Amino acid sequence: MKKFILEIDPRTKSISKVEFNEEFVGLETLYKSLECDYVDRVVLNDTLDLWVDDEGLINNASERIGYFNVGDNEAYQFVGKGLICGYTQEGENIPIEEDEADWVIKNLTLTF
Repeated sequence: MKKFILEIDPRTKSISKVEFNEEFVGLETLYKSLECDYVDRVVLNDTLDLWVDDEGLINNASERIGYFNVGDNEAYQFVGKGLICGYTQEGENIPIEEDEADWVIKNLTLTF
């Protein structure tokens, strides 16, 4: 069964499924995908995390990449790219199944 991570890209104003064939989503994947050196975790619900650039406000990510809001409240504004993946009860990051990825894309409110 295929597994995915979701990438949020303010440059293209999109959220896209990226097939992910590893068992866990490690820090190196987060750094590479988000184009940053430090990451921060935002819990979206009981099974999903949003990972963002922890230094986005101080490293010009807003000018290089852009920003996005999650939900209808601008208080949840993030600078740079975002990555959504699942997590286990042990706190390990994992890719998600395609039906869950499709649900997130359909139901997550994003503004750029």
